Amino acid sequence: MLQKVSIQNFKSLKDVTLELQKVNLLIGPNNSGKSNFLKALELWGKYISFQSEQNRFVKTINDLEELSFKKKKDNLKFEVLFDNELLGCNISSSVDGYSGVDYKILFNGKTYPASISSHDLNQHTLESSIFNQDASKSIRNLKKEVFEDIKIYKINPQSFINAQPISGIPNRFLLEDGSNMVAFLDFLKDEHKNLYRNLEQDLSKCIPEFIDINLKTVTSPDNDKRSYKKWGLGNEIDKYWSDTLSEGILYFLALLCIVHQPNPPKLLLLEEPEKGIHPRRIKEIIDFIFQLTEDKDIQVIMTTHSERVLDEFEDIPEAVFIFDKDEVGATQVKNLLRDIIEPSNKLMEENNVPRIKFVESLGSHWVTGFIGGVPK
Repeated sequence: MLQKVSIQNFKSLKDVTLELQKVNLLIGPNNSGKSNFLKALELWGKYISFQSEQNRFVKTINDLEELSFKKKKDNLKFEVLFDNELLGCNISSSVDGYSGVDYKILFNGKTYPASISSHDLNQHTLESSIFNQDASKSIRNLKKEVFEDIKIYKINPQSFINAQPISGIPNRFLLEDGSNMVAFLDFLKDEHKNLYRNLEQDLSKCIPEFIDINLKTVTSPDNDKRSYKKWGLGNEIDKYWSDTLSEGILYFLALLCIVHQPNPPKLLLLEEPEKGIHPRRIKEIIDFIFQLTEDKDIQVIMTTHSERVLDEFEDIPEAVFIFDKDEVGATQVKNLLRDIIEPSNKLMEENNVPRIKFVESLGSHWVTGFIGGVPK
């Protein structure tokens, strides 16, 4: 898993470093940089994995300007600690200042030039262009173990409760919002029967009242020649179609679909898992996310605006990161344990006064501004 991530000059992230856990929670007001952190990971991950058009990453000075802090064309720097090896990339404007950008690979404290023009990036050039073979090997491992098929998921349970068309093109992966749930399940059932059975088994293990997932062809809307299907969950007695299921169960299934894709992500980026979920179901969702990290050996980084989600992290304050912006608009990140609780405990001990019980009513402490991360 990723042990540490450092990012410099990417959008509002002028200089941030996060020491990550198995499950991580980013809190803070809107526009504080939480999404920028996820986007930076997604962008760099897609770059080294050569997914879609993202292998262009930053090709021109205009790209660099658009992505850099305050659009100043400053060097972009991405660095991660993975398997105790420090690997990163430094992107700067070319020497002449206008023809393109230059890349340098950072590996265990040393810098290696990538003998590559920003205009020639393709699936083969990154690894082959690096003079240090250990760095090339680490990039391959990082791609395979962390960044392959990375995307930011913002599941919307309302987007997959109704019947959906099944096109002739296989839906090999779940979309970021889960909106192609029916088509994905149909593909999985036809093309990956073992994964489909594993999905049903994991569903039953987590929600014992259901033992299988059902798909049913339904009547198409007027003038629509496509085939439509709906989905539901069942047991030995009855079937429960998706439009009758709770938001929490819908979200559970979406998470299960993510980790049962033919190429599931090893690093799961989730935006606001509480979105559309009844407050009383939030604990179940977060408990399930923790369970998934152990059962499927994945790492999770998620954002939230919910104090109820934060309350579920009271036993692991080291996994909570508080995002704010300073007076110049740069994102500042504090770790709840290392930057707030431990310094406070030390100060209280020095003054011989009782410690502040930060993790009791943690969500309330956040909402009232006691630990920061609230609108100014």
